Amino acid sequence: MFITISLSILLVISFSVNIFMVWFTWKSIAQIAEYDDELKDLVRIFKNFSGHLKGVHDLEMFYGDETLRHLMRHATDIIETFEVYDLMLSDEEEYDTAYEET
Repeated sequence: MFITISLSILLVISFSVNIFMVWFTWKSIAQIAEYDDELKDLVRIFKNFSGHLKGVHDLEMFYGDETLRHLMRHATDIIETFEVYDLMLSDEEEYDTAYEET
């Protein structure tokens, strides 16, 4: 009798812990996916900025300007830094396509 009650209590505790772990895992994955989406947006914004900056640098009025050249190099460094932290990027072509369209 005592063993049956003890095992029943352990079963309920085990079931509760397993339910909690499934919920916690699901919430964690959802949060990571949200952060990944925000990171994708930041990379896209910086790539657009870099493309715009390159376009300004290539204008005849600003061609060869050292300040713009350093700004372009800095923008490229920022983009490379963000790309290191890609978490769940399975659609790398999406970034390349979006970058070429702008």
